[in-house]
Amino acid sequence: MKNLIYIFSLLMFTGLYAQDNNPVDVTEETKVKTIKVAEQGKVVEKKVKVKTLQTQEVKIDPEDRYDLNGNRIETPVKVTKTVMVDNDKDPYYETKTKVTYYKFNDVDYTFIPDEKGFIVTIKKGDSDITFGKARYSVKNMSYIFTTDKFTGVGYFDKHKTFVIEYYDGESDGLVTKEFKITK
Repeated sequence: MKNLIYIFSLLMFTGLYAQDNNPVDVTEETKVKTIKVAEQGKVVEKKVKVKTLQTQEVKIDPEDRYDLNGNRIETPVKVTKTVMVDNDKDPYYETKTKVTYYKFNDVDYTFIPDEKGFIVTIKKGDSDITFGKARYSVKNMSYIFTTDKFTGVGYFDKHKTFVIEYYDGESDGLVTKEFKITK
């Protein structure tokens, strides 16, 4: 009987802990295209698979928390696009690229991972221009972020916002920039 009470209380507290997390709205879209490319005088078929994943935390307005159909609060949407290319006709994809989109001062930034960290680009017209590079620092689990104008320290906070802090010599102060997940 004593063990039954312990098990019941453990399950009850586990259920209460699980209720603390906010639900997440997830939208996933997958598109597969077959394209024909001329290589060395021959036409070769390649398969391109684009998987777009959008996640958004669902939050209810605190004033409506006890209402059945409370108003939702706008939260950032994280968009992750994975592009996979199959160069031959086997069932496996040879190359894979993962891209995440963020926004700062109403400008969309693209975070593209590479072997040392990631590269941040800005869309200007039809082309992408490199804004900066973030290199992972194992020592304190942050990034060394370098642009043409400054070098600073970057990290992801608990809201999945990428924060850059750097020293500005003109104002003799620390500048903080926050890149929020794009909507």
